[in-house]
Amino acid sequence: MRGLDDLYDIARLADRLGVEHATIRVWLSRKVPWLPQPDGRLNGGAVWRATTLEGIEMRRERGRPGRKPRFVPDPSAADVPRTGMIPVVVVTGSSN
Repeated sequence: MRGLDDLYDIARLADRLGVEHATIRVWLSRKVPWLPQPDGRLNGGAVWRATTLEGIEMRRERGRPGRKPRFVPDPSAADVPRTGMIPVVVVTGSSN
């Protein structure tokens, strides 16, 4: 039998990933796909088995979860020639 050394609570997981405790809670509430759901609860708090968290550092996506990716223009847009100012056409008179 392994005991409690096999368990990670939010504080221990935050230390392992180098983030604040609140960050882990936010990730849980947003259900980020790379963070497994807790294996259970201990004294009201989420806990994971060490085996559940194996390789989590490799699966973790850097940045803020839920944030939209930054807009990156299509590389083909760079091929469009820049012609300067847009010409203004002035219409005088009416053909009616």
